[in-house]
Amino acid sequence: MIRAVALVVLATRIALAEPMTTDAIAAQVQFGVTDAPFDVTPLPAAKGQAFVFTLAGSYAPAPRLTLGAHAPVVLASVAQPAGSYVDSTTLGNPQLRAAMRWFDESSGDARLAIASGVELGIPLAGHSPNLVENRALAIANGIAGLAAPELFTPGVVPITAFAEAGWSSGRWRIDATLRIPLLLRFSDADLPAETSTPRTVGIASVVGAEARRQLTKRLAVAAGAQVALELAPSVEHVRNISRWQDLERVGLGIRLARSASLLIEAQGALGGPVGGSTLALGVRAVLLLP
Repeated sequence: MIRAVALVVLATRIALAEPMTTDAIAAQVQFGVTDAPFDVTPLPAAKGQAFVFTLAGSYAPAPRLTLGAHAPVVLASVAQPAGSYVDSTTLGNPQLRAAMRWFDESSGDARLAIASGVELGIPLAGHSPNLVENRALAIANGIAGLAAPELFTPGVVPITAFAEAGWSSGRWRIDATLRIPLLLRFSDADLPAETSTPRTVGIASVVGAEARRQLTKRLAVAAGAQVALELAPSVEHVRNISRWQDLERVGLGIRLARSASLLIEAQGALGGPVGGSTLALGVRAVLLLP
């Protein structure tokens, strides 16, 4: 039972770029549509659909320390002003992370654990003079509820501090997370100077919560929500938009074997800049390593 719950927890955390707490590898594919903000005057929106593929892995060299990495690839179909679509394939910024679990206490069947750490991004996100790759990444970030600028902002070195708390008892588990991506710009990422204004530093905060219940030995359900708040944009906005963005999701966890699990998930946004235009479906596979 504990192992089944752990598999669902790990699968869910891949999407949120949170640290896993055991040796594991995971793969995710997500398909979504959105109409996301894009801060270039003639093109104030990035509209389209995208597949986002993510590979992730973690390694625990010590009982309370976890090291990990994850890397996204975006295959997008980007709407053009004339109504046609252009396909684009581009990398996001891979992330290296380290997490330390500094509180872990149990009482009866209840357990509370708290961890914190940092992620360092490798600035490989694609960009091009025609801005198709830039807009593809904006679509991917829109699908994520504008909550992953460290993954999908080109021309920056991202540093993300995070903290998480997890409480479990019996068949229930509740997780809370806080992430603060800091984006340090080193390149204008082909953004035209006459129609856009990149900033030296961008910063955001993302707060999330999720509840899960184990239904049977092999099935679990999960529901969660997150709110992303833009504290300072990495590119000056060309139109007036809300600084906050919500995202809600539900999922079904399926244990395939003792060390393998799938999570099937749907998510969407109700309000904020991408509210009403964003919907995504995804599948994640997680394999715990011996």
